[in-house]
Amino acid sequence: MISFKKIMSGSERTVVVKKNILGSFGVKGLSLLITLILVPLTIDMLDQVKYGIWITIFSIVSWFNLMDMGIGNGFRNKFAEAVAKRNIELAKEYVQTFYSSMGIIAIAFLLVFTLINPLLNWTIILNLPLLFDENISLILWVVFALFCVQLYVKGISTIFMALQKTTYSNALMLSANIASLVFILFLKTLNLISLFSIALAFMAGPIIVYSAISLYSFSKNLKLYKPNLLYIPQKKYLNNLIGLGLKFFFIQITSVVMYMSSNIIITQLYGPAEVTPYNVAFRLYSSVQVVFSIIVTPFWTAFTEAHAKNDFNWMKSSISKLIKIWGIFSIGVFVIWLVSPFIFKIWVGEKVIITNSLSFQFALFVIINSLSSIFMFFLNGIGKISIVLFGAVFQFVLYIPFAFLLADSFNLNLTGIVIATNICLFVPLILVVIQTKKIINHSAYGIWNK
Repeated sequence: MISFKKIMSGSERTVVVKKNILGSFGVKGLSLLITLILVPLTIDMLDQVKYGIWITIFSIVSWFNLMDMGIGNGFRNKFAEAVAKRNIELAKEYVQTFYSSMGIIAIAFLLVFTLINPLLNWTIILNLPLLFDENISLILWVVFALFCVQLYVKGISTIFMALQKTTYSNALMLSANIASLVFILFLKTLNLISLFSIALAFMAGPIIVYSAISLYSFSKNLKLYKPNLLYIPQKKYLNNLIGLGLKFFFIQITSVVMYMSSNIIITQLYGPAEVTPYNVAFRLYSSVQVVFSIIVTPFWTAFTEAHAKNDFNWMKSSISKLIKIWGIFSIGVFVIWLVSPFIFKIWVGEKVIITNSLSFQFALFVIINSLSSIFMFFLNGIGKISIVLFGAVFQFVLYIPFAFLLADSFNLNLTGIVIATNICLFVPLILVVIQTKKIINHSAYGIWNK
């Protein structure tokens, strides 16, 4: 029998990664459980149509994660490098620049949205039913305003990730989900059930949690990096974040187009009610993928540190081990697909019908996406993302035409949309595998080394 001490053996960096993985399993497991509870609870409180509308609204607003222009990921790498080299002053400058930039961006975009919101016909955009009885324009403004606040206060989570404290970041997410669940149960008790109140509960809970932890952390263990709220970003530090951040920005665009626009496509083709079965299937399999993401996520910053110290042997060994773990994980995903009809029946009952073909394509999605994440996290961590960017452009150009073609013209419906996603994921996967091998073997030149 393998002892705990044996499991936790290895280099200092390896031990840190293992601690984050083990700590995250418990935290992420609870967070996942709450997320799964929220789905049937919210469907029951709203009904299938309004739940579909809420998911579509949340998808649209989530597009604005792009508002940071990739600065968050650029900051994560640069801050981690500065900390690895024990340059505290540089690390603090990056924190100051990060928060100031995010504050300016959030305020600017909220002002722009406030001006254009009255001009948008949300009834057409969301394909609302004729009997919809709430002020959709007000709901969108409130959700967007609270999202802008979230964009700023969630910076503490990025700092924890950069400091290789993934468990802390996941604990924040758990606390945010608990806060949302408590608010929703409170609304149910008071019988204050509406799309507006549900949206408010989902958006306000995380703000309270992230704000409280930010105030506490910057007065205690992160006091060295405490930002000045009135700090004006300095050009040289901002350029360092944006230079790498812009590449991340374009990569983020493709992720948003693929994962979020599907809800818009479904709404336009089949109506908001059909968003619900798609989203329920997506939630199940994305929950399964959380297991693998817990394992791979701590490696991003660990790869950054290893690359800063030219420890290629550690990086090569880690990638090899992750691929073996992915193989075992993929078998587990296949088993989940086999029993998924029973899972759906127990979870959401018979009100929401998910076809076996849709479920199978989501299983393939998780398998492909999980393998891709190994190489993506490696390349993201070392900042060599030009090939990733090329793959992202491929996805951006082809996804929506593929989705419409397969769903509508080939009559594959919801399944066709997931097939389009899988096709657009597979081609870039081949490219990042090739680039990773070249970098590890010191044979990467030209675009392969950028």
